[in-house]
Amino acid sequence: MTRSSNVFVREYLERVSWKLLEEHRPIVRRMIRGHAGVYALYKGEKLYYLGLASNLMGRVNHHLKDRHRGKWDRFSVYLTTDDAHIRPLEAMMLRVINPAGNRVKGRLRGARDLARVMKRQMEERARDETASLLGGRFVSHRRRSKMRATKGTLVLAGLVERPMRLVATHESKQYKASLRRDGRISYKGKLYNSPSRVACVILGRGTNGWHFWRFRNARGQWVKLATLRTA
Repeated sequence: MTRSSNVFVREYLERVSWKLLEEHRPIVRRMIRGHAGVYALYKGEKLYYLGLASNLMGRVNHHLKDRHRGKWDRFSVYLTTDDAHIRPLEAMMLRVINPAGNRVKGRLRGARDLARVMKRQMEERARDETASLLGGRFVSHRRRSKMRATKGTLVLAGLVERPMRLVATHESKQYKASLRRDGRISYKGKLYNSPSRVACVILGRGTNGWHFWRFRNARGQWVKLATLRTA
């Protein structure tokens, strides 16, 4: 049999009766004995248990005698070509399906829980919105607070009510950009997190973008972008 190198599940047997293990044991043994993969136990149409094994035949057969005895009547086996990915695959499936017979929830080792990231970002956004609504010293305090933990123009994210026009002049030539509400600078269709990075793209050398770019303040004066960061 020719197998493609990108095939993960190479053979499978789905939702067959447990009686095959007794009445046709030699046939089943030849098919799955010694093979690694994922298996599932069912009670009728409902998934009861999910697991993995380096020897599918032995593990499924064992479940006819252990604590799962009598709690399932059909099973599926999926023979895999890559043992390294079986455990994370099982963990993911356990978390999604959460079968009644599994005591342990799948552990996604090395994976980051985005709910925690989202929680922090939601809290940061709420602080930005509160400062923006209250204005004045609250916005200034919020900016200083974000400066201690944020680099580039992202320190201004959520604190700019609308896109702000930026201009810069070098050797009699004027350049235009826009500071977005999310704190990024838009220049010629590209987005940048740092005013210095944009200035470097323009000049071809490093420079302080906070002093390179200017914006029009409430008095109609063109002032350095740095004054917005420290206002």
